[in-house]
Amino acid sequence: MSIPTDALFDFITSKVHLTPEDKQSISDKLSLEIYNKDAIIVKQEQVCTSLRFVVSGVYRVYRIEDGKEITSYFNYESRNPFVASFVSLLKNEPSVEIIECIVPGQLLSIPYSEWTSLYTEIPTLNTFGRLMAEYNYVLAIERIESLQYKTATDRYVSFLTLYPTLLNKIPHHYIASYLGITPESLSRIRKQL
Repeated sequence: MSIPTDALFDFITSKVHLTPEDKQSISDKLSLEIYNKDAIIVKQEQVCTSLRFVVSGVYRVYRIEDGKEITSYFNYESRNPFVASFVSLLKNEPSVEIIECIVPGQLLSIPYSEWTSLYTEIPTLNTFGRLMAEYNYVLAIERIESLQYKTATDRYVSFLTLYPTLLNKIPHHYIASYLGITPESLSRIRKQL
């Protein structure tokens, strides 16, 4: 079975150039993972050692605080396509997050040690890694500012803009958790709009 790399390479080459040989070097290190709904990809306290790219499906990153699930963000093809517990991956320490498949799908996976070894072999991939770090930094700041400075209604409107196709694909209590509100508050906001 061939590994579906088109979306990954389209994404990378939208930022940097890859030669056919570069693509082959990356492909040689990839594996395809298939997940059903509710599958856990990274467990809390597990060290995340692989970087994954969304081929299909929707993935939720969350943590449990005082018995309550708090959703940080969602990964899917058109937004946040790289899936990992990034602090765990970068610091090689147990994850405080859980990554769960909420819409069945497929991920391309590469051990992070092999991904970083490609930085030497493929200099443009090193540039791509820097661009992704910058992109994720901006996403993190936007998320922090949203939670600190926006009203719940504004956060919901932003959610609809950021994740336009997710509203009817995922449970609404996950959306409420992402927005930092109760499901009842989300229901009220949706009725008002």
